[in-house]
Amino acid sequence: MKNRRVIHPNLGDGRGRVRVAIVGRPNVGKSTLFNRLLGRRRAITLDQPGITRDPIIEQLDWDGAPIDLVDTGGLGGEAEIALADRVHEHTVRAIAASDVLIVLFDARTGLSPLDRDTVELVNQSGLEAIYVANKCEGRATEEAALEFCALGIDAPMTISAEHGSGMGDLRAAIEECADRVLESRGPAEVREDDDAEAEPEEVEDVDDAADRPCRVALVGRPNVGKSSLLNLLAGEMISLVDNRPGTTRDVIDTEIERGGRRYVLLDTAGMRRPSRVDEGVERISVRRALDAIDRADVVVLLIEPEEGVTDQDARIARRAWDEGRALVLLINKIDLANASQLGRLEANIHDIYPTLSPVPVGRISVRNKLGIDAAFDLVDHAFASHNRKLSTSDVNRALEEAARRREPPIMGRGRAKLFYGTQTGTRPPTISIFTNRMELPEEYQRFIERCFREMHDFGGTPLRFRYVRRDSHSNRDRGEAPKEKTGRDRRGVKSRRDT
Repeated sequence: MKNRRVIHPNLGDGRGRVRVAIVGRPNVGKSTLFNRLLGRRRAITLDQPGITRDPIIEQLDWDGAPIDLVDTGGLGGEAEIALADRVHEHTVRAIAASDVLIVLFDARTGLSPLDRDTVELVNQSGLEAIYVANKCEGRATEEAALEFCALGIDAPMTISAEHGSGMGDLRAAIEECADRVLESRGPAEVREDDDAEAEPEEVEDVDDAADRPCRVALVGRPNVGKSSLLNLLAGEMISLVDNRPGTTRDVIDTEIERGGRRYVLLDTAGMRRPSRVDEGVERISVRRALDAIDRADVVVLLIEPEEGVTDQDARIARRAWDEGRALVLLINKIDLANASQLGRLEANIHDIYPTLSPVPVGRISVRNKLGIDAAFDLVDHAFASHNRKLSTSDVNRALEEAARRREPPIMGRGRAKLFYGTQTGTRPPTISIFTNRMELPEEYQRFIERCFREMHDFGGTPLRFRYVRRDSHSNRDRGEAPKEKTGRDRRGVKSRRDT
């Protein structure tokens, strides 16, 4: 029987997903509801308006309903909130790309002129909408929710996103809307694969590392061009860009495809020195940026030619390196510096921070769209190094070369010996070396790493070395007699030769 894949028409990726956006004026609880529906804290939530600026998209699959849930910034509020007009425009674009809208009101504060503007915008979009009154924690607020009928809508659903009440009914309403959207697209298209014999559930799984996209975290200090680079690569306005620091707050995940390869770009908030980080939203944003480093495959650290690599940049790089992430350094805004300045900057990077010597350095100008392809070549190379697997014979040749060039040191009453090694992990590449000492001097460990890097291309990725002591060799190497066997059989009874 032929293999079949069900693909809904009019969707480029063929997954038949329905985009559901949560919209409303500032501070009605959109991010709290977003987190509640996801079942985890994804969006930053604080009791102040204007926290969310860029739309955040996460995938849900409820009983066969494939949903892309979108948290958006507030609609309106220009007088009170920084960048509110830009956030409003950004949210309007997110609405235009959606299939279903969850329109959220605040039952606690009651009807607002901005709510009327929101309903008018929703009516103009022509999209199916679910009207919801949030913060209904008692009978009084549930009755107050009827006030929103003055907007020309039916009585909204009543929920409390903070406490989780009403979530079952809301989820059922979302699923019904998603089903109607999929039905409106027409019957699913069935594609058949000529060479397949099994049903879809019997298809052999593909290796995770080869099939999933490469996760790339864009990190650095404020205003180095992270969001501008993301927008350039995505070909649209994904993240707001502004000269004021702190514009990006949440981590924005964006999937793109270049040269037949898929990437998920993680745009992060700018990270200042810890002593300068303010309490509240900035501290939370920095924590989210650090979390993005932890879940990335490749970390791209952007710097500017004017300041070069600062101590804060070095801290970010060290965090990525210590967490075992591949690392690429990109000098942005090269149009503001000449070739000699850039050359000195690259030389100083490795002179001042020798631990960054395995890290490739690229040059780009987001504004002038220069060096982008070359930068992605560095990312691809670092990702390949991160996943590189050496054969055991290659590992042992590198160990033999290291011992030939520099004999292992004398430790205690004997000389250290490198018996053999094998690679035991990737992402990052991890080498286990069996020796007669539990640990070798740090300087000799660095020498072994240099030998591996000279013989094999591990540019852009850290290497991990585990030193495993072989007890079967250690006594002999120290000149001690091997321990006598107990002479007991498997049951613990002395054998005849011991009596």
